[in-house]
Amino acid sequence: MELNELGDGAGAIYDAEHICNKNEFPRNDRIAHCTEIEGESQNLWHLHNIHYAAEEEVRMGEAEYVDEITYHTVIPIHYCPFCGVALDS
Repeated sequence: MELNELGDGAGAIYDAEHICNKNEFPRNDRIAHCTEIEGESQNLWHLHNIHYAAEEEVRMGEAEYVDEITYHTVIPIHYCPFCGVALDS
């Protein structure tokens, strides 16, 4: 998922990403800087937790295809949960 796709469906725009070498699951746990939500200016950092379906989930009928996003949660943060660095806000 590209940075510009993180806000799809939520009306959010992201302009930067904190890439942390201590993040063991960089595809699933992404930290991005939000500049806008539904047309209103923002200056926030968000932790995105994205779950991609595995073959077993497709077999069980919980997803239609492998790598389908089955949930995507967003949490506002001030520090990287992996390395502890303070994020500019």
